[in-house]
Amino acid sequence: MTTMPNIRYYACMEDCTGTGKTLKYVITAQAGYYPPMDAIVGKDGKISMYLQTNEGSGGSKKSNAPAMKLQAKNSLNFTGLKDYFVDGRLSGFAYGYPLATETYSSKQKPNPFFNYKDDGFLFIIHQDQTAATEPEKIKPSRIELIVLEGAKVLIPAYCKMLQMGGFDEAITLLREQAKRTDGL
Repeated sequence: MTTMPNIRYYACMEDCTGTGKTLKYVITAQAGYYPPMDAIVGKDGKISMYLQTNEGSGGSKKSNAPAMKLQAKNSLNFTGLKDYFVDGRLSGFAYGYPLATETYSSKQKPNPFFNYKDDGFLFIIHQDQTAATEPEKIKPSRIELIVLEGAKVLIPAYCKMLQMGGFDEAITLLREQAKRTDGL
């Protein structure tokens, strides 16, 4: 039996892509406090992330990299989304973890998540099943993020636990506690 890890932080990100090509999500509600998130607040005072395919140079996917990733401010690779696709289909869930190096990019920017490199991320991916076209149905309408303290090593097992309902009670409480950040 896997014990319940400490949940550090919860965020709900909603699609704000508009007419842009790259899928963009903004945090609209959050519960708890996760210090490195302060470093990725944009000029508009909001935390936004881009959902991107994970391609290496020349458009080829890195063999061990997840198919999708979330990228934050200053091109920080927030995390790869492992198990986003299972057997070629959207799973509705994913997991990841912070970048484990002190710096990132060729400019050696300081990694705000380095001191939290042992944490794990769980994601619940919501899709609009009422959308008119298949691409609109595939595009996530909302992404929920749950940060688990020190859970990097066990995060795949926690993702399975999430899928089987093991976090349902905690997630319900987090959703109730989450404070809107978009003024609504």
